[in-house]
Amino acid sequence: MNTPIDLRRAQHAVWLAQELSFSRAAQRAHLSQTAFSRSIQALEAALGLPLFDRGTRHVAVTAAGAQWLAQASTALAQARQLGALAHDLASGDGGELVIGATPLAVDSGLAEALTQLRLRRPRLRVEVVSGPWQRLRELLQADRLELFVGFPGDPADQLGCTVRALAPQATSVYVRAAHPLAQQPTCRLEQLLAYPWACVQMHASLQAGLRQLAQGLELPLTLETDNQTLLRHAVLHTDTLLLTWPQWLQADLAAGRVLDIGARLSPQPAPAMRQLGCAAVHRNDRSLSPAARQLLAGLGLIDGA
Repeated sequence: MNTPIDLRRAQHAVWLAQELSFSRAAQRAHLSQTAFSRSIQALEAALGLPLFDRGTRHVAVTAAGAQWLAQASTALAQARQLGALAHDLASGDGGELVIGATPLAVDSGLAEALTQLRLRRPRLRVEVVSGPWQRLRELLQADRLELFVGFPGDPADQLGCTVRALAPQATSVYVRAAHPLAQQPTCRLEQLLAYPWACVQMHASLQAGLRQLAQGLELPLTLETDNQTLLRHAVLHTDTLLLTWPQWLQADLAAGRVLDIGARLSPQPAPAMRQLGCAAVHRNDRSLSPAARQLLAGLGLIDGA
């Protein structure tokens, strides 16, 4: 017989097994001894199993009762854990948050927002999956991420998703200090096309914009990767022109190892081509957890939660 267990009465039985006294166990339950005794009797009747032997001066746990009570203690502990987990999940104080992020996203305020979230919610476990935005979009659709922050792609790519745009990141063109273009006051288009280029992985729409910058010619893009170590190595050790945002190059710029030649370009690219868009993307058919909402609030994308 499968008998639904009254956890409140199971707790009473565990306390009685610990105290071996109806009066002391009743005090722990904040019940009269009569009410407490009825609770134990009702539990035993529902189980069809005597848990205790009662005498005029003593209470003892039966052999079968000892086995049942051991499992009951474990079940009660698990029930308390479930209650605590529900509270943590509802408040964002604990549980798990799994998100995706591109390198651009990290420099677009995500690192700071995550730091502040973890300071406020130290028991929250955060997993950040790094990768190109195309892969993160696949993981989002497969329900392996709650959201991702990175280049959002075209609106047509995000059907069924909410796209919350962050402030775009300004970009420029960077070269090593010993690059042939480093000392020139003006860098003309035909000069730029004579050197290899490198940049983060981009959507086709941005690549089309770069071709527009190159006046219809194919930009010699020889390295396209989200791996910043590879991008940095290319610009420091070859004549590659690096199209990127400046935050992650600050140490090299300050030391003079890398130079910003964006202001020297002629013609100057349109303002839209000097920025990389970044957004938080999540599915419309999935409810955001409190922790995810708190992260979005920290990014300034929704009202504080």
